[in-house]
Amino acid sequence: MKTDTYAKELERLLYNWYYGGENASPKPVFNALRAGLENNMQVLVPIETPAALAENLGSGELIKVGDTVTLDREAAIRFQRLGGNERGQYFIPVFTSEREFNQGKASSCIIQPLQTLFTHAGLWPDCLGFMMNPWNKKLVLAKDMIKTVTGYQPQSHISFVRGSVVDMHVGAIVNAANNSLLGGGGVDGAIHRAAGPGLLQECRTLHGCNTGEAKITGAYQISHTDYIIHTVGPVYRGKGQDAVLLADCYRNSLELAMEHGCTSIAFPCISTGVYGYPLDEAAVLSLRAVTGWLDAHPDVVMNVYICCFRDEEAEAYENILQGV
Repeated sequence: MKTDTYAKELERLLYNWYYGGENASPKPVFNALRAGLENNMQVLVPIETPAALAENLGSGELIKVGDTVTLDREAAIRFQRLGGNERGQYFIPVFTSEREFNQGKASSCIIQPLQTLFTHAGLWPDCLGFMMNPWNKKLVLAKDMIKTVTGYQPQSHISFVRGSVVDMHVGAIVNAANNSLLGGGGVDGAIHRAAGPGLLQECRTLHGCNTGEAKITGAYQISHTDYIIHTVGPVYRGKGQDAVLLADCYRNSLELAMEHGCTSIAFPCISTGVYGYPLDEAAVLSLRAVTGWLDAHPDVVMNVYICCFRDEEAEAYENILQGV
């Protein structure tokens, strides 16, 4: 089964939610859920009694445990259940991909639109809701939460994460590259090592990149993202043009992400390493650039992650948020 595009994005943002720790906002997850509901997102639902299902469908072959079935007409089936209590109440497990599904014990499953499951949840009085990806980074969608998600209005969101951009599960990660685009130190070197030699081969065809501009490539061996956006930040010289070029890095990266259908993007702190841009100034400029771009694209829902690899980077953004 090919993973549904919207289910894949939801799976990614669930990962980031856990990665961000206990204070991470659930808004990116809500954005992904709403996008999935609006675009017929397909999920996997484990079922019981596959032989009875085959008979009900009039199948000439016995449906075996482990098979995946797509229903194109109504059939009497029984979903597997989790967490049954003394009153007979339970959750129904659902999965965003075969990879998540296969982490549990073998069973048969059907492919269902999440919207259909949400619509029918109210018809099952003993069903407490759904448990998404219960074997790993789970999301519990009790019936009151289903109502919250259904009424949620998607909106772009900026998250601050303590960690490396290489670890983020997003549509595109941003590389703070040099003008050659042929690799270097810091995050640039980390991304090239993680992506493998195919990235360098593609970068050779791009013939470099001007400061403030951005170019896009595949992600190669980094399986949890679709694209790498390479942007070149300015070497800090204390001139007004530095701020213009740094802001351009963020804006041009967001433009490329949007043009390639990404709804999530992760940035490192650009130019704040060996390029010498003062952290406090760079943090303010990056936030102004990102929020300005989001304001200029009100119809776009983009989940933006700003990754702070060093403690000093995280402190610079915390000071802004606290008004210091």
